[in-house]
Amino acid sequence: MRKNWRMSSTLRLFFILVVILPIILFSIIILNIYERDILQQNTSRSQQTAQAISYSVSQEISRLTGLFASIGMDKDVMAKLYEMNQTTGIERQQASDELKVLIEKYTASISGRVLSVNFFFKDNKSYSYLKNLNMDDSYFRKQPWYDQVLKNSDSVHFLGMLPNVLYGNYNPYNMVAALSPSVINPLSNLEMILFTFESSAFDHILQSRDNTESTLHIVTEGGRIVSSNTLASRGSEFPMHWFVNRGPQDKGYFVDVNEDNTNLITYAKINQTEWWLVQSIPYADLTANYLSVNYIVWIFAIMIIVAFILVSFYLVSNVTKPLSELLRQMDRVTEGDLNAKFMTTGSQELVKLGESFNHMTERVQDLLRHHELQEIEKRKAEFAALQSQINPHFLINTLNSIKFMALISKADNIRNMTHALTRLLASSFNRGGILTTIDEEMDHLKHYLYIMEIRFGRPIQTEWKVEGDLAGFYILKLLLQPILENSIIHGLKNVEYPGMIQIVVRKQGEDLLITIADNGVGMADTSSLSLDSDGSPHKHSFSGMGNRNVHKRIQLHYGMRYGLKYGKNEPQGTIVTIRLPLIHTTEEAQDQMLG
Repeated sequence: MRKNWRMSSTLRLFFILVVILPIILFSIIILNIYERDILQQNTSRSQQTAQAISYSVSQEISRLTGLFASIGMDKDVMAKLYEMNQTTGIERQQASDELKVLIEKYTASISGRVLSVNFFFKDNKSYSYLKNLNMDDSYFRKQPWYDQVLKNSDSVHFLGMLPNVLYGNYNPYNMVAALSPSVINPLSNLEMILFTFESSAFDHILQSRDNTESTLHIVTEGGRIVSSNTLASRGSEFPMHWFVNRGPQDKGYFVDVNEDNTNLITYAKINQTEWWLVQSIPYADLTANYLSVNYIVWIFAIMIIVAFILVSFYLVSNVTKPLSELLRQMDRVTEGDLNAKFMTTGSQELVKLGESFNHMTERVQDLLRHHELQEIEKRKAEFAALQSQINPHFLINTLNSIKFMALISKADNIRNMTHALTRLLASSFNRGGILTTIDEEMDHLKHYLYIMEIRFGRPIQTEWKVEGDLAGFYILKLLLQPILENSIIHGLKNVEYPGMIQIVVRKQGEDLLITIADNGVGMADTSSLSLDSDGSPHKHSFSGMGNRNVHKRIQLHYGMRYGLKYGKNEPQGTIVTIRLPLIHTTEEAQDQMLG
């Protein structure tokens, strides 16, 4: 069996589904949109920063490339190199001093950054400016990059960070670039120029920007760090998994998730090199503002939800408490306590509901009292009928004895009148129940008319009209006799002309209409009169029952819709209309009766 929910539970669930859940969903959606917007803005800004720094590094590389190329293409430098390679002693030293002057003319703009310029000759000789190499010439000639530079002459190749290049340099890694000049002075026999400069040559670019929240690296294709804005060791390895996540484009971004933290990685290719500018920003820094807004939004949402819950509980309580009280009073009424009253204040609807409930209980009490009064009246009428039955067996036996004596004495009038009276009285004793057929009731009326004709000493002309098959329908016993008696006594008794009575039985819809019309003196006023529970002005009786009792008897059995109605008969006299329900069987009569 399906369990019915309490209204308070239903209303609270309704408020949760309609208000609280939408507030939570709305907050989640707004925060997600805000978070995505912040990440998009920071990602876009980070990409722009990476591209700008990459461009600055490219410019610095272009400047260094121009400087190194100028040295390698300078004819005076080539001439001094040839002179040094062909002379010895004081002349070689003088050529060396002049060569230093020529080189310093170029390196003056980056003073302190160039650590050494080393010249490699085809005859396996070499010359070092500022600092000597830490290893033998043959070591460098065997490196893979050496042959690649020779194949691509007249181009400056940035080799990146190389370990232990110069003698007496405590930095384990140095920045190295190489140039193989084309034939400018074939006699110089020059094969390679190796430029060694500070590894921090690009640090000032990375550190010049306000990037305190991010980490910037220049990384080679092999993953070695060339320069950084942090204390990270130059030449150390950069995490290689970033190369897996990197896209095929020259710029882009991805989210790097590891066990320690989560970072936003943006990258951009540095022109003229195989280097990459990589920027790493902790996700926590990107979402710092979001977390603050998230906290504020949820605090605000919780405050709204709590306030709404308090208000909704108050409203639900104001609605359900009076309804619960109404249900309690209804249970009292169900148990038979009609004194239950519902008293409430609040909304107009609840007050109106309480008034309707109280009116209903009062109306039920009135109906019950009215029903009790009807039952009392019904019992009184039945008691009066019983009182009128004075030992029916004794009375009928006595009348039969008189009829037998009249028969012996050949007094036919006395015998016939006694027979009619016996039949009439036998019917009034309620033998066989309170109902009789219309045919039997008509027969009783004929006996009564015979007695009245003998009583008044003159005949009464009577017309009987029973429509169709209505003769077999049922009505209450002795219902028509008092009306017929009124017509004779008050209508025809004192007239000088022949009296006439017409009795018509017909059907109208679901009702049975019986009219008794006479041509007597008529009613005092010409207006029709419908009898009600107050009775009729004519209170003549037969066996203790008059027209008033007939009317009340009908209404007690069948309701206020049925009863008697008086009217003027045309051209003279009175007509009485009796309205009854159509009753086919005695069982149907039980259904029609009230109470």
